[in-house]
Amino acid sequence: MFILFCLIAYAAGSLNASILVLQVKTKKDPRTLFSKNAGTTNVYRILGVKWAGFVLMADVGKAFLISAVASRFLSVPATLWMGFFLLLGNRFPCFHGFKGGKGVAHFIGLSLFLTPLFTLLSLAGWCAGYLFFRLPFAGSMVLVAIIGMGLARISGTDFSGIAAMIVCMGFIVLNHRNNLLALVSGNHCMNVSKKSQ
Repeated sequence: MFILFCLIAYAAGSLNASILVLQVKTKKDPRTLFSKNAGTTNVYRILGVKWAGFVLMADVGKAFLISAVASRFLSVPATLWMGFFLLLGNRFPCFHGFKGGKGVAHFIGLSLFLTPLFTLLSLAGWCAGYLFFRLPFAGSMVLVAIIGMGLARISGTDFSGIAAMIVCMGFIVLNHRNNLLALVSGNHCMNVSKKSQ
């Protein structure tokens, strides 16, 4: 059952809403525009808030649904490991040439079912991080840290659950390594407000 859910999660993560929306609306690929990331923020830069909201809700909703169904059959640690395969599919989508997004929206959806309070707090954390640094990825790092605390809380002392939470968080941070390096070097200039005409 666990392997089946992992395969389903990977396949679901591989269906990238931002790529699909851009292909339908503009015949373009978000991986070639602005930040070159297949994610919500880049859709906002290209198509505006309405379609960015749609992409965010699609990714969060998909992850929430998978998490809710999996939790009926799997333990919390196993659900978290399944969540890693969801993130893996989003980052390396088999339907889009194995080049996808960074997994933040899927992480929100996964955790929204498991730890709703900390997930809602993490959204406030994203706003705080963005307002302070004026960079979307900085908000995402704060968000991931807060969600991690919530997942650690529900995992308790279970080693497998803690390990899965660390792997998921580490994977998302790794996906943002170029942003982090650019910030440290002072070369990061891409903010959320840039949008094509």
